[in-house]
Amino acid sequence: MTEQDPKDALRALEVEALDAIDRAQDPEALEAVRIDYLGRKDGRISAILRGLGSMSPERRPAVGQEANRVKEVVADALQNRERSLAGPASSGIEDLTLPGRGPWKGGLHPVTQAVDEIWHIFRDLGFTRARGPEADTEWYNFEALNTPLDHPAADEQDTLYLVDSVLLRSHTSPVQMRTMETHEPPIRIIAPGWVYRRDTYDATHTPAFMQVEGLVIDEGVTFVDFKATLAEFARRYWGPDTQTRFRPSFFPFTEPSAEVDVKRVITRPDGSKEETDWLEIMGAGMVDPAVLENAGYDAERYTGFAFGMGPARIAMLKHGVDDLRTFFENDVRFLDQFV
Repeated sequence: MTEQDPKDALRALEVEALDAIDRAQDPEALEAVRIDYLGRKDGRISAILRGLGSMSPERRPAVGQEANRVKEVVADALQNRERSLAGPASSGIEDLTLPGRGPWKGGLHPVTQAVDEIWHIFRDLGFTRARGPEADTEWYNFEALNTPLDHPAADEQDTLYLVDSVLLRSHTSPVQMRTMETHEPPIRIIAPGWVYRRDTYDATHTPAFMQVEGLVIDEGVTFVDFKATLAEFARRYWGPDTQTRFRPSFFPFTEPSAEVDVKRVITRPDGSKEETDWLEIMGAGMVDPAVLENAGYDAERYTGFAFGMGPARIAMLKHGVDDLRTFFENDVRFLDQFV
């Protein structure tokens, strides 16, 4: 009896393997076919490949070429059958039973949106935008703003010092002094930017946050101008029915100083309206004459007012968010609400 030609044996194995692959009804049966024909130890096609070394040099290339062809055909058939058994999602076919999904859209962060809205309102009121360095000196951050270095705010437990008298600014108020040093009145500026403090990261505090500073300097600016400007801002931001309240307070660089509260009117889906409680939105006041003199201004001629607010707090009030940390966690499910 003559020995079967290896190439004929390979073609016969190809037919058997393809038939076995077609008959496999589940992934386990398909894996058994793969092991039977292509397994490294006992695979029938693999056994012929391992026997190439014992063949004559004349026969070896032709048999090896045919063995590789059959192996590739069987491997492709296994892969295709695996996809068909796994279902439409794995085979690359669209599953029309799935719910529709639109493309994901990016958008501005809610705090950035608040900064832009605040800026657009004050721009319409005649303000321009100013900026200053985030790393500043004790002079601009404290002393020029009528805050002595023995004040608790200048202590290392509250302020992030870098080297010598250089620190990460704890408010955007240094932009006031830098603007007054380089510009003559009238001045109407808004200065948004990052500020840094040694605060605990919790529901109402973060060590780094955005702040928006405002400054008006001119001849004849009064407390009436101060109240009217901030009341108009509140009405434009929260709606025409918004009320404002000014409570006496203290800040070293303003005199008199005030905390500004707002009471909003919320319209329900059924059309009814409800007033909120009073909510604090900013600190403000008339610029202290000592600050004007530090800038080289004539405090007898010029007056003005300044204010500072946290846009993250403004965004919290507007959207009903009760934990400041939510804005910093980058949860797309949360941020997607503001796109």
